[in-house]
Amino acid sequence: MKYDVIVVGSGITGLSSAYHLKKSDSSLKILVIDKFKTFSQGNTAKSAAAFRDFFSLRENQVMAQASINFYKHLQNDLNIDIGMKFCGYLFLFDKEKDNEFVSKYPNSKIIYDNLSEFFNFNIDNETKKIMNIDSVKTAILDTNAGIIEPDLLSGFYYNELIEMGVEFKFNTEVKRLVLSPLKSLDYPGEPFNWQESMVTYLETGNEKIESDFYVLCTDVWTTKLLDPLGIDSHLRPKKRQIFQITSPGIKSIINKNMFNNSGVFPFTIFPSGVYIRPYPQASSFWTSLADDYNRDFSFTENPEPEPDFYTYNIKPILDNYFPAADSSRITSSWAGYYSYNTIDYMPYIFNSLNIITVSGTTGGGIMKGDSIGRVVASRYKRDKATTLYGGKKIINTYSGKYRSSKIEDMIL
Repeated sequence: MKYDVIVVGSGITGLSSAYHLKKSDSSLKILVIDKFKTFSQGNTAKSAAAFRDFFSLRENQVMAQASINFYKHLQNDLNIDIGMKFCGYLFLFDKEKDNEFVSKYPNSKIIYDNLSEFFNFNIDNETKKIMNIDSVKTAILDTNAGIIEPDLLSGFYYNELIEMGVEFKFNTEVKRLVLSPLKSLDYPGEPFNWQESMVTYLETGNEKIESDFYVLCTDVWTTKLLDPLGIDSHLRPKKRQIFQITSPGIKSIINKNMFNNSGVFPFTIFPSGVYIRPYPQASSFWTSLADDYNRDFSFTENPEPEPDFYTYNIKPILDNYFPAADSSRITSSWAGYYSYNTIDYMPYIFNSLNIITVSGTTGGGIMKGDSIGRVVASRYKRDKATTLYGGKKIINTYSGKYRSSKIEDMIL
């Protein structure tokens, strides 16, 4: 059986891409393939499942804002429960930030009050020297931010795709993409460099599946598929770990928010990058740290969390800034990967041959997922621009050997 488009990967970017491809052309025969037993079981399921529009790059801001507004439309206008709670992102800085700094970030403001009840702002001098941290000098709240349930959000796209007639094939690992000449000479060693070539089929464990076009939303598994074709995926894997913790103090504050009536404590980022993400269903916080230095780019299929990483890298920060974590215990933990675009941490979506690759989402797949799907659909049609939800447009550029391009700062 031959398809118009095969989307490899059914995480949030794969589902969104298939959804917007089908929405843009209902006649497309689309197949979504995934190695797991159902959708969104890879790094989408292992993410912190949060959203924000507090980004230094304007492209990231716009893509996140458009996705957030679409998700808000689903929940508020269409009454589709995706577990979206606008509890806010609270950034605690150990350096002074002024209003000029905050003006670069829409929906953000400096907070002055109501924080001493929950956080310790007085770090002693010895701790400052030993740990290279300082007392909090500025607190900034991103109000257009919060938490979301990835299984519910993914379920929306999946149910819509089933309704639209998109096919799914789970428990199926793509082993390789096979490149063939458009005009074969039936000669060993084809395709040769002077032949026009394209990917004509993919191989799984026991079958070949043909398609005219391929969309790779395969996260950190992308390199394995593109390297044999000589195409750079523009990503590197970084292991990320999340620890679920609880304590009497956490249970007493988890449903408090000093800024709004969301009924959920804000997602909070401490100096040094340690964060806590509320998980009210279990009266707990998820906590993690995006460690870059001393964390290599190795990859294993089933990464395991490291208890010592929590003990020596995360817990000392919580002990100093967050009294509610006193006497806390780990109740669960897991590990996954960020697919890093190591240049600027922007999603990298590019065309090469008859492939579109979604690469380098750098932990932002959920919060930019709908926008990414719209970019894929517009690039499939070779549109000059992508119209995001709400009307803003991103210019699509096509250049270079593989007709590849990064989403650049060209927003209308």
